[in-house]
Amino acid sequence: MALKHNGSALALSAMLATVAGFGGAPLAAEPVLSPLVAMPVAAPNPVRGADDKIHLAYELTLINQSQLIVGIEAVDVVDAVTDQVIQHLDWKAVDAQLRLNSREEGNVMAPANSGYLFMDVTFAADAKLPPVIAHRFQLSVKSTKPDADGPKPPSSISFRGVPVSVGAPAVVITPPLKGPRWVVGGGCCATISYHRGATLSINGQVHVAERFAIDFVQLSDNGSLASGPAAALASYRYFGAEILSVADGVVAAIHDGDAEEVPGKLPEGKSIDNAGGNYVVVDIGEGHFAFYAHLQPGSLRVKQGDHVGQGQVLALLGNSGNTDTPHLHFHVMDGPSPLEANGLPYAFTAFEGEGVVREEAPLFTDGVVNIDASALAGPHKDQLPLNLEVVSFP
Repeated sequence: MALKHNGSALALSAMLATVAGFGGAPLAAEPVLSPLVAMPVAAPNPVRGADDKIHLAYELTLINQSQLIVGIEAVDVVDAVTDQVIQHLDWKAVDAQLRLNSREEGNVMAPANSGYLFMDVTFAADAKLPPVIAHRFQLSVKSTKPDADGPKPPSSISFRGVPVSVGAPAVVITPPLKGPRWVVGGGCCATISYHRGATLSINGQVHVAERFAIDFVQLSDNGSLASGPAAALASYRYFGAEILSVADGVVAAIHDGDAEEVPGKLPEGKSIDNAGGNYVVVDIGEGHFAFYAHLQPGSLRVKQGDHVGQGQVLALLGNSGNTDTPHLHFHVMDGPSPLEANGLPYAFTAFEGEGVVREEAPLFTDGVVNIDASALAGPHKDQLPLNLEVVSFP
């Protein structure tokens, strides 16, 4: 079937788009002329979270290439071979997970608008994951000139496609810190945190290096970060904590010499190039690079090219770079550059869950946090701590 636009029939190619499948015949996608283009930023890798679910965290770049107003009514994630629905996102869910590149909000895309749909597809811990997933979009369509003469667009369009391969499981590593009451700031996966939603266009290509990044801060006995004046580094008892290598590897890159910033406010004049402050990047093998940022100046105990062992002290926790509170920024990525890389999931060998912070605002205002001590509590093995979880490392 061909849709008409401006009085001219637009025919699609006779070639059917197919989704490559394994263990079964691929299902052909019926050709539909769609005003919406959807493309994955990167193939997702599964990771078992502290909620004992397997998470696929990834992003779809969305572009409204038409002169129509497009509403995203629903999105189904389906097994590309069986077409079984894995996850359904209704209008409300799409609205919560879509970030448009314009100033507009919601899930109605104006002509030539674009954005990112942040996906968190979950499975049971013992589930067999499909090697390829696909997506079914339900769109509503309106003309920007409803009273114009000529053919009118359909009021709704549905299409199935956008295949995404499921990658290898997350790498298992040891924690980069020791001790109790570390808070997982800006963590994965369902919430679009300041890390999860950080899409960067570098040299014309979109990267999401911080997809699984964590800012680790440590609570004092009374549940606050600082035990004295918020502007004094000495008020943060975890300032100077030893940063540990999460695996054997080779130091791929370092940066040192940036001064400590004054806590309590973000520094001025920081560019994207020096946002991480002093840092260490370690190649831990098989395309995985561990990134440790905001380190104390002069505390780095390694140099580029050094071989390091799991648990070896790399540096001390500091407050350098674009930061308003001492913390360790940690993530794993698929390349040595903190900017030109995509974030990869990882699981820690062991940690103890102490609950989940109910509201993150006190973490930014030097207040006392309220913790739901029952949430995600107990021992965890080979799992990723989730956003705002409070954990203890052995």
